[in-house]
Order: sequence, then structure tokens, then C-alpha cells
Amino acid sequence: MKGYKAFNKGWKCKDFQYELGKIYELPEGQKLEMCKCGFHFCKNPIDVFGYYPMNDDVLIAEVEALGRIEKEGTKYVTDKIWIVKEFTRDQLTKLILSGNHNSGLYNTGICNSGDYNTGICNSGDYNSGNYNTGYCNSGYYNSGNYNSGNYNSGNHNRMNYNTGDYNSGSFNSGNHNSGSCNTGDYNSGDYNAGDYNSGNCNSGIFNTNEPYMRAFNKPTGIKFSDFLASLDYDFYRLCDRILKKSLEPQDSERIKALPNYDANIFEEITGIKI
Repeated sequence: MKGYKAFNKGWKCKDFQYELGKIYELPEGQKLEMCKCGFHFCKNPIDVFGYYPMNDDVLIAEVEALGRIEKEGTKYVTDKIWIVKEFTRDQLTKLILSGNHNSGLYNTGICNSGDYNTGICNSGDYNSGNYNTGYCNSGYYNSGNYNSGNYNSGNHNRMNYNTGDYNSGSFNSGNHNSGSCNTGDYNSGDYNAGDYNSGNCNSGIFNTNEPYMRAFNKPTGIKFSDFLASLDYDFYRLCDRILKKSLEPQDSERIKALPNYDANIFEEITGIKI
């Protein structure tokens, strides 16, 4: 079966290194299982962007499934795959635009529902980007109204992976956050947990002394400075790699070793399945 597969820069996918023109097969004894073991791909090129953002950091290749195949929704997995050739952005766009299926008026792109959409698979009116739900979104995979950025849920978010309203930054949970990885409301800074914090790595509200930190929605009994001192790697660079979805091979074990590690919470916040 011919299909299409997305890769991060350098032809990596889920920390596995691929090369164009090569054939890969599961080692003997490994069982093919969707989302756990095997080589994943999509049959239709547009479906690839349901799993990867449409930007210049993503590489797309035509692939051929040569072994057993399983299917779940728009995702396929095989135990043997051939990485046939790379598709340029223009080639892929022409391939996708060879069939439109728009619903509504004055749409540009394909599979839009509503009016005046620009992009792919938008639902609503006046969206710019792809897979938006709502109105006047700019970016990708937004749910709600007036979002700017990617993967937002709520209203008036700016940047990436926010949950709530009026967030500025990335991976925020709550409302009116400014910065990154905040949990709570009206935070300013990074990695805060609680409300009305100003600064970095705070936990709680209006603190002058360093409190014990929370992790994965639970108390740890550890101060953040002590946590940092216990590590043999740069935690801030790990957070940056998580944000960019460019984990190093050893990062999975580092993440699983975090206090109170919860795979479901981590995936909900970052979109990364460990």
C-alpha cells in the first residue's frame, strides 16, 4: 500500500532515525501494535497534518507498506516500510489540491465547512490555517474563537498548546497566563503553579520564600532548587525540546523519572506520548 509519512528535521520520527530509499522491518519477536510498535503512516496526504503541524520543520515522504497492515481511523501501521521519496511542499500542495470537497462560499483550500476559509479542513467562517473549529482563527488545530497560534483550546489564546482564555505563551493551563508551562490564572513568568505569580518556577500565591513544588497535579515535598540540583542534565533545555517536540533518545527516561510522573497528564499537556 502506498502512503505518506511525516518526519521531524533530520528524518526522525519518535526518536527513530530513517533514511530515504531504505526499507525498515520490525525485529523478530516484536508484535505489530497501533501507536505502540510499528511504522505509522497515512493513506491520504492531507491526513498527515492531523498528526503533524503543517510547517517547514516537517518533512513528508511517500512510503510503501510492504508487510502486514493495521488501521485505526486515518492512521495505518505496518511491520515493514519502504521510505520511497521526499515530497516538496509544492508537490504535496498540488497533490492535496487535486481534490477540494469544500462546503460553503468563497473557501480557498480543501475540505472546508463554512465561508471564507483559507486552508484545509476548517469548520466555521473566516479561518486562516488548518483544522480550526470556530471563527476567525489564525494557525492550526485551534478550538474556539480568535485564537492565534497552534493547538489552542478556548478563546483569544496566543502561541501554543494553551488551555483556557487569553493565554500568552506555551503549555499554559488556566486563564490570562503570560509565559510558559503555567498552571493556574494570571501568572507572569515560567513554570508557575497557582495564581497571580510573578517570576519563575513558583508554586502557590504571593510567596517570598521558596515553597515545595507540585508536579503532575500533586505535591512533591521537594523544593524546585533542590529538584534542579538533583539532576545530571539541563532541565530548561529538556523543556525546550519538549516544546519543540524534538526529544533526544535519553529524554524519555528523564521524563518518566520526574516526580509524580503521569503519562496521561504529560500527553494532555504536551501532546507527546511517552
